[in-house]
Amino acid sequence: MPVLAAGGKVLRVSAELAAAFQPGDALAAVGEREQLLHIPAAERELATNAVTRAVNAFAAMGSVTDAQISTFYEHFAAALEDDDIWGEISRINAADVERAQARGRSTTRLVTNEKMRRGMIDGLRGWISAPARRGQILETVEHDGFTVELVGAALGVVAFVFEGRPNVLADACGVLRGGNTVVFRIGSDALQTAQAIMRLALNPALAAAGLPDGAVVLVESAAHAAGWALFSDPRLGLAVARGSGPAVDTLGSLARSVGVNVSLHGTGGAWIVASATAEADEFRRIVKRSLDRKVCNTLNTCCIPHTRATELVPMLIEGLVDAAQERGQPGKLHVVREDTNAIP
Repeated sequence: MPVLAAGGKVLRVSAELAAAFQPGDALAAVGEREQLLHIPAAERELATNAVTRAVNAFAAMGSVTDAQISTFYEHFAAALEDDDIWGEISRINAADVERAQARGRSTTRLVTNEKMRRGMIDGLRGWISAPARRGQILETVEHDGFTVELVGAALGVVAFVFEGRPNVLADACGVLRGGNTVVFRIGSDALQTAQAIMRLALNPALAAAGLPDGAVVLVESAAHAAGWALFSDPRLGLAVARGSGPAVDTLGSLARSVGVNVSLHGTGGAWIVASATAEADEFRRIVKRSLDRKVCNTLNTCCIPHTRATELVPMLIEGLVDAAQERGQPGKLHVVREDTNAIP
């Protein structure tokens, strides 16, 4: 069966997809990636209900004071400081880590260690002192007879799809400072840890501060289809995706197809641009040091002049291999199709 996608591309339903499709399910067409995505009814309902809760909460956020939002951050931080609460979160996290390791997954950012705990607490308390911009006059332009003011306003419901690291719960809550609400899906590796943080720390903090139910909603599904359904909801004010490149591209395409603005971060944050005079061994060391830990500014994209490819591409690969061996993990190199002949 042919399906017409955005941009005029014709995609075809495979026999496997047709056999799996059930009443109430949905298809999402991503023409630019030539994909047809199957969204089961259960995942669609989970995402729709989550956004509905967040939409209703956003309607109530106009009556919430900045002081209440600060109270939420303080209660959330205090809960994470409680050793009994953190101990229970860590116990559940240990089971998540064990399952992830059994599947051969990296657990570098999954473990809820003391460094992560302190980072979450400090991050939440940082939002207490952050200026509230909603309703504030940000800029004024005066003309003869009239004045134009730029006034800060909330976006609405902000949706996040994160990779599997538990501290994203604290990150996502930052949007509350601007009067927004948030719905997020987290990677399957960290789902039970996220559920524990919601139950033991985040939801009690919302209640203690008097914030509306649904101000922060976790889509409790390990299925990628839940993320597809979430980003296909036109009621979102902004869709933010973090994770692997192709998956993030797909999510961005889904959101844009229904008119939702996106912020995408699918391939890391750091670039290395080698010059025509780059010193080869120093270049190798820079590559290795840029891959020594899994953070947002980890090396993602490396640009090498064609005139230096013969010398520098092997150095790039050596740096990648060295960093991977030190971390006990495999290295991955994605090459632009047109330049695959540069790989020795």
